[in-house]
Amino acid sequence: MEIKSTEKYNIITPLSPKLSERESLRIKKEILSEKKAKIALDMSYVKDCTMDFIKQVLTIKNVSLFNIHSDIFAMLLSMNLDKSLKLYVSEIDFIEEKHQLINRQFSLIK
Repeated sequence: MEIKSTEKYNIITPLSPKLSERESLRIKKEILSEKKAKIALDMSYVKDCTMDFIKQVLTIKNVSLFNIHSDIFAMLLSMNLDKSLKLYVSEIDFIEEKHQLINRQFSLIK
């Protein structure tokens, strides 16, 4: 796990390709030890995660996710968690609080 820290935010990068219960607890412990207002998980190395990870992330109020693998993103959207979590495309978007990913339900009218 790598941690990038500034005065305003912390970015935690899990290096494991799959986030299991054990990894989720380590990440949660690290996040809860931080006193910064903005904390994010850089998911660029993560290809898969368990429900334990999702449950742990949902219990943390001030965490955002970015660089999310398409499979994980699809799972989060199918569970309507885009409304509970702050999801961003990139680190820059997280820092500037722009371009938050939100699932929009569109339909075609004939």
